[in-house]
Amino acid sequence: MPVVHEGDMDQRIFDQLDRLQRGARNVGQTRQSMQYGNISGGDPQDYGHTSTLAYTIRNDGYEYGDENVDLESHYRSQDNVTRRSDQGLNEGVLSRLRAPTSLVQTHWNGPIQPGDQSQLRRLDLSQFAYEGGEGDVSSSPTLHQPHPSSPAFSASQRRPPAKAPTHIFASTQGTRSNERVVPVPQLAPDRTLQHRLAGPREPNAYVLAERPISQPRSAVPRPSSGKRRASSSLPVVQGITLVPTSGLPDRFRTIFPFPLFNAVQSKCFEVVYRSNDNFVLSSPTGSGKTAILELAICRLMNGFANGSYKIVYQAPTKSLCAERQRDWQAKFGPFDLQVAELTGDTHVAQLKNVQYASIIITTPEKWDSMTRKWKDHQKLMQMVKLFLIDEVHILKEDRGATLEAIVSRMKSVGSDIRFIALSATVPNSQDIATWLGKDPMTPHMPAPRERFGEEFRPVRLARHVCGYAGTGNDFVFDKVLNAKLPEVIGKWSQRKPIMVFCFTRASCVDTAKLLAHWWDGKGPRERYWEAPRSRLVIEDKDLRGTISSGVSFHHAGLSIADRTAVERGYLEGEINVICCTSTLAVGVNLPCHMVIIKNTVTYQSSGSGGCKEYSDLETMQMLGRAGRPQFDDNAVAVIMTRLRRVQHYEKMVTGQEILESCLHLNLIDHLNAEIGLGTITNAATARKWLSGTFLYVRLKDNPEHYRIDGDSSGRNLDQRLEDICTEAITLLEGHDLVNATPKLHCTEFGDAMARYYVQFETMKLLLELPRKAKVSEILSALAQAGEFKEVRFRAGEKTTYKDLNKNASIKFPIPVNLDASAHKVSLVIQSVLGAVDLPTEDPKQRAELQTSKSIIFLNVQRLVRCVIDCQLQLQDAVTARNALALARSLGAQAWDDSPLHMKQLDSVGLVYVRKLAAAGLKSINDIENPEQHRLEVVLSRNPPFGAQLQEKARGFPKLRVSMKAIGEPIIKKGEHVTVRVRAEMAFLNEKTPE
Repeated sequence: MPVVHEGDMDQRIFDQLDRLQRGARNVGQTRQSMQYGNISGGDPQDYGHTSTLAYTIRNDGYEYGDENVDLESHYRSQDNVTRRSDQGLNEGVLSRLRAPTSLVQTHWNGPIQPGDQSQLRRLDLSQFAYEGGEGDVSSSPTLHQPHPSSPAFSASQRRPPAKAPTHIFASTQGTRSNERVVPVPQLAPDRTLQHRLAGPREPNAYVLAERPISQPRSAVPRPSSGKRRASSSLPVVQGITLVPTSGLPDRFRTIFPFPLFNAVQSKCFEVVYRSNDNFVLSSPTGSGKTAILELAICRLMNGFANGSYKIVYQAPTKSLCAERQRDWQAKFGPFDLQVAELTGDTHVAQLKNVQYASIIITTPEKWDSMTRKWKDHQKLMQMVKLFLIDEVHILKEDRGATLEAIVSRMKSVGSDIRFIALSATVPNSQDIATWLGKDPMTPHMPAPRERFGEEFRPVRLARHVCGYAGTGNDFVFDKVLNAKLPEVIGKWSQRKPIMVFCFTRASCVDTAKLLAHWWDGKGPRERYWEAPRSRLVIEDKDLRGTISSGVSFHHAGLSIADRTAVERGYLEGEINVICCTSTLAVGVNLPCHMVIIKNTVTYQSSGSGGCKEYSDLETMQMLGRAGRPQFDDNAVAVIMTRLRRVQHYEKMVTGQEILESCLHLNLIDHLNAEIGLGTITNAATARKWLSGTFLYVRLKDNPEHYRIDGDSSGRNLDQRLEDICTEAITLLEGHDLVNATPKLHCTEFGDAMARYYVQFETMKLLLELPRKAKVSEILSALAQAGEFKEVRFRAGEKTTYKDLNKNASIKFPIPVNLDASAHKVSLVIQSVLGAVDLPTEDPKQRAELQTSKSIIFLNVQRLVRCVIDCQLQLQDAVTARNALALARSLGAQAWDDSPLHMKQLDSVGLVYVRKLAAAGLKSINDIENPEQHRLEVVLSRNPPFGAQLQEKARGFPKLRVSMKAIGEPIIKKGEHVTVRVRAEMAFLNEKTPE
């Protein structure tokens, strides 16, 4: 085929359109009879002769393929041809389809005779088709037809068309069952308008039934002289007619900057955008599920005025929340919708943003904590009209109980809330639909749902499960797998980026070292990846040693700078292999072609340690890292496990695991919260609440899976629910957390448990504090809280913490051998309050200390506040005073009675504290008194530093408390003296502190 240059191509197109215009004038109204025929295009001498059996598809009630069209009204001359090059759009049937930039040739030979112009060729759309595959059974027909797609699928990921004889089909509307194949009229070789796509792909013929065809994107746009005709046919993919975004109001076009929704989005369009029903969607990773949420938001925006509603989006991780907040603020900000993030990282000052925001991005735990106080925010809660649940498959995890409880709580608030639940990995989505219900008026009917199988996965994913013999423990077996890694990489990597998931941090490092050593021993042509082209700045010594070979590792023990450098290097192609823990399965989107799960166990985050098998959902989350749509068009995933686990994982990768509830594992915590909210007032309302949970749905289908306190087998479901509720309420009553007289309600202790989000087992510990407890006893109880189960001694740390325990600045040394998680928690707290440096230079241990500090100080403040409230109720003034002192110390991260509290002043660090204390200045009050020049001499600073420091000290909040007795003391024989007082608090500062 001769080379056609772009300028020649444009001129040829214009010439052809002129000839088409002249030929169109001769078109009559007579139609030819239907027959089989050959279709060919172009000059036979230049382009050959293509003979193809042509068909059209007739749909009951409408026929495509022979409809008349006034071509002259669209093609008056070369000057008035409309070319939508600015948006890459085609007029007519494909008016909303983005035309590929590779469209380079349009050939026509001879005028069109009457009746012959009815069948024209469409652009090849097969390159935009989803990759078919085996796996989930889809709720839609698995008909592989070409289609365009939304931005969830980039051009680089498209599957090339099958190398099979190409038939010509017209798109249809309506159901597949009504379609039938009929012949189309024969077109002479010199009467065909044919579009071809440049490049190696063979075009699939795609019939354009008598519609104007616009010019390529390179043409200069010109206004059309005729009225644009509406398209009567749209592309059909997998049996689904694609929905054009032009069906939305013009103002929403910026939210969906593409011409057609993809198949998943199109199938869901009617129920999501045209109704108010709840909705459940289960579809593969990367299939454009976020657009479903955005459609639901647009639906709400059409029905309510701004400021009259709130939308809650819930995701399992802070990283997902942060990403969604940035994305939606950019998209919905122009609509005057503010998007606020509400997670554990949200500061108190930012909470006001949530109050005024229209879209709240949050995690299950944070929303649970907030809505437990909904009586104080009832108006805010009733403004929530749309509740969006991303990654609903976390229902099976421990955290899933929280998600389950808050959805059930939001359903009971009383306002008209719509729920949209999305997941990539839910096989039993019908159970989710049953749980949510169709709408508030018909909760007994299941919500509409759609389930899409693997044939809708945008990136072809090849999965392999490799089993290996091993008799040792998991650590020994992991070393066996290390030796097998090179073979696996050589067999399936295709010399593309690799991510190896390891079960411990140490395994990450060992695996990276092994692969780097293997790479170093290979010649340039035998290596499966290249070395970095530029030098990466890395702090960790081990990481520096492997990264020169293009191999890295990534885990929470690395510094933030090193983790960021690894992620950036991987994205830029400097690093080709990352050995990481499962934490990288969420968050940063990295261009991974091959995922290897090396060893299918994970080290438990509990004091007892030990390994446990990954849940299927965790495994699928890691596998989902392979072949991200914006980076790849195919991918591979390999699971390396023990021989006895092969069958399990082979079944799992087909998505057959049933989603179960975890609410029963901490049901008592959530029952207490609902009692405090007034949702549950007796055993009957407790049963009613429980019957509205996902646990209830699964209990009906799989009762043997659940072992709940108070439950007994062999009874019907209602009896089992009654037993479960009775047992939980009895436990709460036994620990004085609820009272059943006159109706079920929380005691002050139960309210504190719900208010401060304390686990039941932790609450039992706090209520067991002895009277007149010392600070050391309160600290010991806090350190044993279940909220700190993730903090544990790691390999090699005990020696370091034994040395730390001997430091003179540790106020309450541990008198026993260090072996429990509580010991580490206590020492970490004391090291922070006493400004004691960890006695090691090991960067891993120092990084681990920072991680532990983050977990501890995220939870310890609310726990100590719970202690204070409980002790006030118990009227134990000594314990309350000591708890208050500890709370002040934790808030300042310095012991309240030591000079270290001066660190609360800006510009005063540990070095300045030591200099000031050595000079006899041991409190903030002491800084106010001396002359300014003395401070400057002590701290070796120049004026006006002393004046500035004193100004900061004067601005530090200083409180006074005054008390006045009211009436006479009440003295009863054999009892305490009762004195009523009025307390007044005020600032002693000259100016009210900001």
